[in-house]
Amino acid sequence: MTNYADRMIWQSTPCLHGEFCWHELNTRDAAGSTAFYSALLNATATTIPMPHGDYTMLAIGSHTLMGIMPISATSPADVQAHWVGSIAVDDIELTTARAAELGATVRVPVTQGSIGRSSVISDPTGAVCALFQADPGKTDGMNEHGPGAVVWNHLVTADPARAVEFYSALLGWESELPPDGGADGARRMNAHGRSVAGIMPTSHPEDRSAWLTFICVERIEEAARTAVQLGATALTEVFGFPSIGAVMVLRDPQGASFCLLEPAQRGEA
Repeated sequence: MTNYADRMIWQSTPCLHGEFCWHELNTRDAAGSTAFYSALLNATATTIPMPHGDYTMLAIGSHTLMGIMPISATSPADVQAHWVGSIAVDDIELTTARAAELGATVRVPVTQGSIGRSSVISDPTGAVCALFQADPGKTDGMNEHGPGAVVWNHLVTADPARAVEFYSALLGWESELPPDGGADGARRMNAHGRSVAGIMPTSHPEDRSAWLTFICVERIEEAARTAVQLGATALTEVFGFPSIGAVMVLRDPQGASFCLLEPAQRGEA
């Protein structure tokens, strides 16, 4: 995760194989979700008509933050609003096939989109993510970090060891102990010399594994109050996450869980 010397300054880093490159909210109320996150992040929404439902992108100035799309009407009724993070890969066909060999379930096969090809998998612990390979020249190949952007991803699972094994084999991630020592099995995952994700055990083993999406904010207490006023439910108090910053977990009005993150300054946490 990027470490901010000044949280007001946007930073861009090249998006390489094995790094999260995009995040989409799948929701049964796209208009409601768009209104919530636009107000929370003071973002502008742009909607693009698509064959299977309008696709909305949120941006702050020139910085594109995230996408919002409707859950398919043919999806089972128990599919609730949820975030899906996309991980950049150099060869989508090879990586998707390798994921299946390693025990993942391919939920959506490799599909051509307007800017690249993607697939959706459930890892062996049950957590869902997407794999994405951009078409040449269709994206700028950069990840942007700043207030309003998704800046961190954490897998919460009943089997962190299996998750570490899977993503290391699939993407070449390297695991290290987090600053608190990782006595509970938690690990920080690195690629290309920088941290790309965290993996930690759930305190409720009966819950399914899931990736948590962390949205950067400048002042977490203020952002949390705004989120609740807009209809979100606070699932935790604000707590410190070693070397990452102040975190709060919430559920948005449409039912998707997400985290607010006020990043630690250098020398903090």
